[in-house]
Amino acid sequence: MAGEQGEPGYRVSEAGAAAGSVGRRVRVLPPEIADQIAAGEVVERPAAVVKELVENALDAGARHITVELEQAGNALIAVLDDGEGMVAEDAVCAFRRHATSKLGTVDDLAHIATLGFRGEALASIAAVSRTTLVTRQPGELGGTRVQVEHGRVIDVRETGAPVGTRVEVVDLFGNTPARRKFLKAPATEVGHVSELVTRTALAWPRVAFALRHGGRSLLELAAVDDDAERVRQVFGAERAEAMLPFAHRAGGATVHGWLTDSHLTFPGPRQVYTYVNRRYVRDKVVTHALLAGYSTLLMHGRYPGAAVFLDVPVEEVDVNVHPAKSEVRFRRGGAVHELIAQAVQARLRDQSREPRRGGGLGAANPPMPLHPLPWPARRDGGTALPLRLVDGVPIAAEQASPAGLRPRPGAPLLEPPAGDGPGSFASLRAVGQVFEGYLICEGRDQVVLIDQHAAHERVTFERLRAAYASGLVPRQQLLVPTVVEVGPREAALLREQIDTLDGVGFEIEPYPGDAFAVRAVPALLADTDAEVLLRDLTEDLADVGRSRRVDEASEAVLARLACHSAVRVGHQMGPQQIRALLVAMDHVDFSGNCPHGRPAYIVWGRGDFERWFKRT
Repeated sequence: MAGEQGEPGYRVSEAGAAAGSVGRRVRVLPPEIADQIAAGEVVERPAAVVKELVENALDAGARHITVELEQAGNALIAVLDDGEGMVAEDAVCAFRRHATSKLGTVDDLAHIATLGFRGEALASIAAVSRTTLVTRQPGELGGTRVQVEHGRVIDVRETGAPVGTRVEVVDLFGNTPARRKFLKAPATEVGHVSELVTRTALAWPRVAFALRHGGRSLLELAAVDDDAERVRQVFGAERAEAMLPFAHRAGGATVHGWLTDSHLTFPGPRQVYTYVNRRYVRDKVVTHALLAGYSTLLMHGRYPGAAVFLDVPVEEVDVNVHPAKSEVRFRRGGAVHELIAQAVQARLRDQSREPRRGGGLGAANPPMPLHPLPWPARRDGGTALPLRLVDGVPIAAEQASPAGLRPRPGAPLLEPPAGDGPGSFASLRAVGQVFEGYLICEGRDQVVLIDQHAAHERVTFERLRAAYASGLVPRQQLLVPTVVEVGPREAALLREQIDTLDGVGFEIEPYPGDAFAVRAVPALLADTDAEVLLRDLTEDLADVGRSRRVDEASEAVLARLACHSAVRVGHQMGPQQIRALLVAMDHVDFSGNCPHGRPAYIVWGRGDFERWFKRT
């Protein structure tokens, strides 16, 4: 039965209606206020208007899109396309709320394959501006012109027009001056529009884009058939040359894109562009998967540059979770995360195996590969000594004696393969050690400076990671268990991660309260203070956080173990130890960074020296 206001499903007695009418506070908003509130969800600044209109143009099959601004979009925003256009009836209907050509039934919400679909863009834009739409379909002699002021259609007429659609938005927020006060400086607002057009163009290389402000051209991107060419247009030739293309497929999903290597990073995520079915999104799953792919190659607080394009079946993703359509929800987020993380890590691993490339300090040019240089023979004319890692330090076998370093029980041994391949660290000639922590090596036409701790840390970490994956991390039982008491937060983390710690060589038993008994440690660290080690590991686990994946927690632990066992700054390394380290660097992935993302080496070319000393 209809209620007091004719709403179905409500019954209000006469006495109740009379008693409640005096203090009634719930009412239906007038249409003009409701329209402005709806506009606030979609139209927050000029760039938001451009986004909606450009997406409509792309959905209409446009091959050329031009954006024109006056006074940073306050005076004029115009978007012109050569898409399919509209008939007169559709042109008028498009300004009504909830009007859309993209959806017909409820089932269509689960199969959205277009950029626009919500049916609110034009209505919301027109509610806070004076908007004119001119459109013509192919084969029609004339077009249609529709004028709307602050949500009211004031004129509809026939007009001459090219095929496609032109939307002009004048006096944005003219009827809501308070909204205009929240806009930023003109240069900032134009920057947002330029960023919007750029990131859209990155996903649509076969469409030409142009952006003009005040009659001045800000952006001209010709349509191209090669996706890599659009990357060069957007990022510039130098950046594009330094980016690594990658692609991977699993099940019905694919991911592809371009990445910077770990030596080119940024202080924030602004250089990360992520797309789902060619829709630009800010998605936590995609971004986290990208960073997980870099794993131990990025320093804390640093981000790569990347363009990541994920394509999944439309029924596997919900794009209707944000008014501005900038966020999505995946039906199988875990599978998406794994797909992206594995693809990124595989590409970075392949790159680490390619001929070594490094960059000089502040170098802008692409770094040069390392060229082979014969290692000097022993003075006695013999061949190179057999080498191994003892106490975590690479040494010659003849040095593993009472006069040298004694191996501990269970300490891992490294027998590097014979031979010095081209483009390898083993081909370098060690010149010496400076500041008791940095190795100076010479290759053909270049000098390589190696951080001995960072390099050895990476070698140890990769071997520990391989041992962990195979379940073969050796452990050393302690004669007397070490009892460590931690805080409540740390205790909760340790209880959650006992299995992880067990997998990397620890045996830990919870004690009453917030105490833990350490009964065994990784054999590599048998001489390390167990209490100090456990407290350090707890800090790493806290940094990883409870919400992160188990393999990230294990990698944080392995990185800490590698750091504790690696040769330290201050340790003087002999020639054979240096050579063993160089050979070992050739046989692990990602040798250019320590497990915490710091660079392990820097390269200077002969040209750098000649330029510094004015010989060129």
